Amino acid sequence: MNGFWVKKTNAKVSANDAGFLLGDGLFETIRFQNKKLFLVKKHLERLKKGLNTIKIKIDITNNDIISILNILISKNEISNGLIRLMVTRGELEGEPWNYNGPICIYASIRSISKIYNSPVEVVYFHENDYPIIRFNPAIKSMNYVGNMLAKKNAEKLGAFEPVFINKDGYITECAIRNIFYIKGDSLITPSKNLGILPGVMRNTIMKIAKEIGLDVSESKINQNKINSMDEAFISSSGIGLLPCFWKGWNSEFKLTNQLQNNLFNYINDNCK
Repeated sequence: MNGFWVKKTNAKVSANDAGFLLGDGLFETIRFQNKKLFLVKKHLERLKKGLNTIKIKIDITNNDIISILNILISKNEISNGLIRLMVTRGELEGEPWNYNGPICIYASIRSISKIYNSPVEVVYFHENDYPIIRFNPAIKSMNYVGNMLAKKNAEKLGAFEPVFINKDGYITECAIRNIFYIKGDSLITPSKNLGILPGVMRNTIMKIAKEIGLDVSESKINQNKINSMDEAFISSSGIGLLPCFWKGWNSEFKLTNQLQNNLFNYINDNCK
């Protein structure tokens, strides 16, 4: 926390922190495997683009951040896990809209949650029913209240993850993950033009899909088309890739399983 190593139980964030007061900040969830960071430079590239969008200036170099994250991993007995890296506008003094003081940086660590059942069930929710914020350009904001509410409601229904439908009837993304569909030999995922976040794992999966001969498209997927899909899965840094289903629809997940295996190997190869 801002240059100090503290145990989680002793960590205290200032009541004047802009992230706490206003949600004024961004975060990245970075995977590590075998104590090696996975595509960390891609995460930092997205983070710095987002910080530039919201006019937060960060002077620390990528190499310095990576060094901090590696020390964090070494201080904890976790071989495979996730790091949450957060940057806020800082401890506010006076009018928050005029504040331009030093930023605050936080990095915390946890193990990857085990998924015991696969495929996992998803449920479709309309974005209009939740306070979902769509930024343009898309940034990984700390404002996740609508996403977390939808996640809780999905779990109450026995589902693993909610998938959002926007006001025009198009699939966008999950509460904390991206969604993909397979139709024939095509991999289809919602377009970034819909305001979804371009996930690091999402981009990795699209790259792997092309390598195994799938046509990859980012497009507007109408909610009326989902039951005609052959396969579906969700993705994130934490889960990698998980096949999914919804009530009244299922699949054998042949290509999904192939992608999942290739992704697992790709992560291991890049975390040695």
